[in-house]
Amino acid sequence: MLSPNVHRTFDNAKHYFATAVYENVASNLRNTFVIILTLIGFVTFGQENKLDRIDYEVKLIESDSTLTEFEFDWVELTGIVTDGGGVLTVWQNKNQTCKIVEEIGLSYGRIRTTIYLESGLPIKIIETEENFGQKNGELNYTEINEIFKATIYVYDWENDESKIERTGKRVLSEGNCSTFDYEPIIERAKKATSK
Repeated sequence: MLSPNVHRTFDNAKHYFATAVYENVASNLRNTFVIILTLIGFVTFGQENKLDRIDYEVKLIESDSTLTEFEFDWVELTGIVTDGGGVLTVWQNKNQTCKIVEEIGLSYGRIRTTIYLESGLPIKIIETEENFGQKNGELNYTEINEIFKATIYVYDWENDESKIERTGKRVLSEGNCSTFDYEPIIERAKKATSK
């Protein structure tokens, strides 16, 4: 039989060991939690940083007075007739397209798609739908109300990685499933400016 001192020493060792294990586990959990929070912060900051960079590039395009503007009749380019016609406007710096605006007039409003490009690839797409106002039961063509807007920040065009911000509800068009649905507008602009 062991002496009481040995039992106490053994109990103290068990207690010390359990406390050490508990403190080690708690420390590891705390470190893991800090690492997870740090990673979440980096991802969130990284996305915000990308949005800021894209908005900065768009501001540079908008303020570039050296861009040459070309305007084309959308109906002639597409062969599609709409009630309000359409216009495709392209801004270029030398031979590189920096901005494309496609505006299509419809019976009750218009649809406008604006595409900003960097090195030939879209970085930001803004799609709006606007309705004409009503006055005495008739359309008021002088009043235009924005009913839908989608702003698409394109992180990686080739892999369809983007962030979409929407306000309102589509009424005049169907929604696009991917950023690739905007390629026909880009191709129309390329074709129109290559003539």
